[in-house]
Amino acid sequence: MRQTRLAVTAVTGLALFVPLGPPTSAAAPAASGTQTVDPSYQELPLQQGPGTTSATAAAPETKPFGLVGVTWPHRASSRQVVAKVRVQRGGVWSAWETLPVEDEHGPDPAQPEGQERSGTEPFWVGNANGVEASLATLDGTTIRDAKVALIQPGTSPADANPPTGVAAAQVDSRAPYPIPAVIGRRGWGADERLRSHNGTACAKPKYTQSVQAAFVHHTADRNDYTRAQVPAMIRGMYAYHVKSRGWCDLGYNFLVDKFGRAFEGRYGGMQLPVLGAHTGAFNSNSFGVSLIGNFEKATPTSSMLETTARIIAWKLDANYRSPLATVVLAGTNLHTVSGHRDTKATACPGNNLYSKLGWLKQRINVLMGRSVSTEIYQYAQKLGGYRTIGQPFWGEHPTRKGRATYFGARDIYWSPASGARSVQGGFRTYFRRFGPDGLLGMPVAEQGNGRVPGSRLQRFQAGAIYWSRGVGMHAVSGQISRKYGGLGAERSRLGLPISEPFKVSGGVQQKFQHGRLTLSHRTQKVYVT
Repeated sequence: MRQTRLAVTAVTGLALFVPLGPPTSAAAPAASGTQTVDPSYQELPLQQGPGTTSATAAAPETKPFGLVGVTWPHRASSRQVVAKVRVQRGGVWSAWETLPVEDEHGPDPAQPEGQERSGTEPFWVGNANGVEASLATLDGTTIRDAKVALIQPGTSPADANPPTGVAAAQVDSRAPYPIPAVIGRRGWGADERLRSHNGTACAKPKYTQSVQAAFVHHTADRNDYTRAQVPAMIRGMYAYHVKSRGWCDLGYNFLVDKFGRAFEGRYGGMQLPVLGAHTGAFNSNSFGVSLIGNFEKATPTSSMLETTARIIAWKLDANYRSPLATVVLAGTNLHTVSGHRDTKATACPGNNLYSKLGWLKQRINVLMGRSVSTEIYQYAQKLGGYRTIGQPFWGEHPTRKGRATYFGARDIYWSPASGARSVQGGFRTYFRRFGPDGLLGMPVAEQGNGRVPGSRLQRFQAGAIYWSRGVGMHAVSGQISRKYGGLGAERSRLGLPISEPFKVSGGVQQKFQHGRLTLSHRTQKVYVT
């Protein structure tokens, strides 16, 4: 075994945490109030002693830090690497800790992110101001350019009591399992500018086709953390994944602490199939839930298992997946709910958590409570199923008056009043500007030919969208739509709409091929001009 010990030269940098939120289309509830943070990042080089297989060096005092990890240039496999650290608190050195090395936590090889480095899992130390580290290879090879990252994640007024998103109520027995309470990225103090650290390509989230499976992980961290430390732990992990490992963002989609609290991980919208960096080669069409702790050493609490079950139940049910089924990912047959070790030779998620997967699947199945039977799912099957309309992208979710699912090629909406109908093509893109809770309401019919040659239309609860090659696509809604319909709509002397409604003095007006309709605010009547 060849060893190198670190000689420490501190290199520090500051990053400002700015509380920005995920896309409003699928966002977690935003945190209220402002945040005060003072994060710092130190990267210390490991240096090999000349002509020796083992060397030691006392680290000089460093700036305070709360999380530590060791990285080295990317290797196809780091299974032969052993990394150890110890830290100093108040002049007292801790015992040496062997840090887990996980090659398989990270982006897919076919979809790399930034300048990736291999490394250990990040390790929470709370409050330290000195460090000593060693890096060894069991095969005798030498690793150059190894570094120790020391991260001080700062503080936030919300750390002791981070704001939690309000869980959705179960609307009816046929609706998917509702979203559980989740602490959003603003709640744990994510610095959204950090995502641009590895280039502009990392600034925007990446999405996979659908959600077909869940992978259960553990952070391989310590188990004696407090409630108030968890947001800082996640901030530190985020900084380590981005600045030390070279990823675009935090690797996991969700995290769960031992107190049963759920946290939003990677940016992009919790309800959407955000491409994570949690299970190398298997990130596509899956999501990762990581339980904070080391479950080779401890047993997960009942509350964190229950919360994990609820997160997975919500994501699988919204995408019409059974927790008891199997799925083929990256050419491998896997259970819909799998542990990380089911994909590769890794200890993750620890024996004491992996042994709970059977219970977890059964609990998820109970929470989902039934086979797939929602009105939207049934209508999707009527339209030809996934081969025709694509996989669910934004899983079934509540709207103000019903529910909706965005599939690859169509969006399907349902409400008790309108039934289930789909919107596709250019009509889908156009209708998303309004949404099912907007001026048009829910679709009440499928897209079809208009009564004017060469035109197409689709009817909604409060109007319709019209299209022809000559005039483009325009919506007519509300009182103007009712007047237009009474006149004969597109077959009337007005012809097709050629503009959106716009404000005029005393009302609202809309242009048509051969005239205008004007709604008077004073009389609440529509006039033809």
